[in-house]
Amino acid sequence: MVMTWLPLPRLQEAAELLDRPDNSDEEIRENLRDLERLNRCFGGTRAVLLYLSRMVDKRSQSPLTILDVATGGADIPRAICRWARKRKLAVAIEAVDRGDQVLAAATEWSIDFPEIRLRRAQAPPLPYPDCSFDYVISSLFFHHLNEAEGILLLREMARVARCGLLVNDLLRNRLACLLTAMTTRLLSGNRLTRHDGPMSVLRGFRPQELRRMATKAGLTNVRLSHHLWFRIALTKEIAI
Repeated sequence: MVMTWLPLPRLQEAAELLDRPDNSDEEIRENLRDLERLNRCFGGTRAVLLYLSRMVDKRSQSPLTILDVATGGADIPRAICRWARKRKLAVAIEAVDRGDQVLAAATEWSIDFPEIRLRRAQAPPLPYPDCSFDYVISSLFFHHLNEAEGILLLREMARVARCGLLVNDLLRNRLACLLTAMTTRLLSGNRLTRHDGPMSVLRGFRPQELRRMATKAGLTNVRLSHHLWFRIALTKEIAI
């Protein structure tokens, strides 16, 4: 009973199946579609749009430029485009990922979104000059990193952002791991989704860990917020 309430140690060394080089195109695409559905239904997409809505109201410059780090299937950029179109707001989104299979799927699925430019890049570091974008976001990527890599990426995100940054990821705790394992098995037959879902939670960071990383990266006045379904967001607004 005592173990139920003890902090869940971070699983640092284990690898997710999505990171392996021998996955088939079909498995990758199924997994990316699963992630899009999970983001849409369980708060990941909403957390990003909520942040942008709050920040964009404070500025009038257009178009809005955004960098999405480790974009996966680019479901978050597409959601941002739909959000911006409803508000008649011009956006230009640079979406980067390191995987050729992933980028091929993202390119196909984003064909109706000329606002999105996809690029192959390994992060961190970020291959852009200082202050290249208004906002820099990263969703469901930080748990793939160790602490040193996370600190470097936070520093890089702050360097290339003019107005603000957002890290959107999974909160590590026992209940989140259990419910994620159940949900992925109910919603998908994809082996990557079923394996990597609970693994992602186990590799996630807790609020105090993210705050410590932000401090080590030199970031001040960061805000940590909890969202539905065990999502956690780290945001920083940069004075213009």
